Amino acid sequence: MDKYQNLFNEISNYDIKKANVKELRELSSKIREYIIKECSINGGHLASNLGIVELTIALHRAFSFPEDKLLFDVSHQCYTHKILSGRSLENLRQENGVDGFQKRHESKYDPYEAGHSSTSISTAMGMALARDMNNEDYHIISLIGDSSIANGMAFEALNNNDKFNHKVIIIINDNNMSISQPVGALHNMLQNIRLSPKYIRWKDHYRKHMEKNKFTQWLFSFTKKIKDGITHLIYRDNFFGTFGYYYIGDVDGYDFKEMEHAFKKAKKKKSSVVIHVSTIKGKGYNLAETSNVSSWHSVPPFNIEDGSIKEVLPENKIKLSKVIANKIEEELSKDPNSILITASTSVGSNFDTVIKNHPEQALDVGISEEHAVTFASGCALNNKHTFVSMYSTFLQRSYDQINHDVARMDLPVTFLIDRSGLVGKDGETHQGIFDEAFLLNMPNMNICMGKDEIEYARLIEFSRTFNHSLAIRYPILESEKTPYYEDTIEYGKWKIEKEANNKDICIISYGPKLKEVINSINDVTIVNAIFQSPLDEECLKSLLEYKNIIIYSPYGIEQGFTYHTFIKLMDLGYKNKVHRISLPNKYISKGTIEQQEKRCHIDISSLKELINSIK
Repeated sequence: MDKYQNLFNEISNYDIKKANVKELRELSSKIREYIIKECSINGGHLASNLGIVELTIALHRAFSFPEDKLLFDVSHQCYTHKILSGRSLENLRQENGVDGFQKRHESKYDPYEAGHSSTSISTAMGMALARDMNNEDYHIISLIGDSSIANGMAFEALNNNDKFNHKVIIIINDNNMSISQPVGALHNMLQNIRLSPKYIRWKDHYRKHMEKNKFTQWLFSFTKKIKDGITHLIYRDNFFGTFGYYYIGDVDGYDFKEMEHAFKKAKKKKSSVVIHVSTIKGKGYNLAETSNVSSWHSVPPFNIEDGSIKEVLPENKIKLSKVIANKIEEELSKDPNSILITASTSVGSNFDTVIKNHPEQALDVGISEEHAVTFASGCALNNKHTFVSMYSTFLQRSYDQINHDVARMDLPVTFLIDRSGLVGKDGETHQGIFDEAFLLNMPNMNICMGKDEIEYARLIEFSRTFNHSLAIRYPILESEKTPYYEDTIEYGKWKIEKEANNKDICIISYGPKLKEVINSINDVTIVNAIFQSPLDEECLKSLLEYKNIIIYSPYGIEQGFTYHTFIKLMDLGYKNKVHRISLPNKYISKGTIEQQEKRCHIDISSLKELINSIK
């Protein structure tokens, strides 16, 4: 660890404004080494950060941060920026370490916070308007990926430039990747703009020979200006030109001189500029660069030498996301009228194999959550049973579409909501704790969680013949495999998992945490509320004689299941004590899931303390 602390200190001593190209390349190598080491210890977004080391250095050379403002779209690719602004990556994404995203409270170099894609252009434009109204003079840069810019919100912002006379600089980081493989016509357009490999080799050869003496250097500079002028004429009517942006590109994201030239030109322009920069995701770490880059997007702790994961999943454990994916593939194989749609989370949710094996039935639409949901509604309207896979935190981006285009018409769309509940190290922007509450307030929306992989398989089977809107929520979890047992799912019905001999305490809970409750708590009645909507009114009526009812909801905020169940109990005339344990309605910062559960008082120990206080 001392070696890498020394490495950070060495990086910090570079004066990048004065460094020559050779020194900048040395710095790039050291930063890569440092990022790889720290990600190998604590995990993190590795490939995206490795890809833009040189680009970030070039930005810090060309602009004056923090006076100028740098906005990273999504912002999980800001590690080099943090290092260059004096922040060590030691304890990255840990409870008391630096965040994996830009955080305003962390540094004046972070003027902005993101976590979801495609917001940076809109934010930059708002900041630019305010800057000019204040008669201030500084640059605002939005750094956005080639997949993020294809999102609808980014299009809306680009379109607004037509009558927007406040300069922003948009840098498209074109690495030909997103979380999953990029899709769509805009991606194809960017690829067409990229120069051919043959031309790139010719250009590199030309540059090498033209840098031999002062005259050839001048000639190279002169011809480059002519080339850039011609390029702009060719592309001024391209996609970005039609929106009124001055286009600069394609720029090599590893050529400091090219980037310096592009940034100087952008700074001189009075109007908004788009700079198209080509990079390689995972650059400098062979495994991330040449193997399945998607799998290196966000990594757990790993061994640098061979890329192997440090903590291998034991044979007696299974990932719920893998269970869900396997079951969905089984359903698609059985039923040609079933469709799966995912929004750029196919790898994270283990659907990559499903999409490969069923290309006609399984589609990844890219970072387009709103489109994914309404697209699914169109499939359902034409008699297809449609599954939509999405992380909980991204689901909220399509609230209106779920409400208006699916639930309102009560269409047979089944939402597979991955990472419901706490998610750990990604922190506030990625917690999956709000979807339960907002879905519960939608008419026609049925919501459920299984306690183990068998119940989840049965819920998916149930959805096959359930001709209504359904949400199946599941956490990011590695659970112990459950021995097979016979089980059936009855719509809206709860199950008594344990029944005490007395009527002192009853726990109503659901989801995989329920297994831990069943196994660790005795002498109380335990109810499996497998459906959070609709509530099982008949079961609730049977519990009215209990002296204490504990509603235990570790997967949603207090305005969700616990509140709705409490109100229903009151409506049914319950006269005794109701205790509610749920996640607070707050943005929960980074840490392990265990740390977050303890911090929020929703861990099993907190439940046991409550039971002991009642007894």
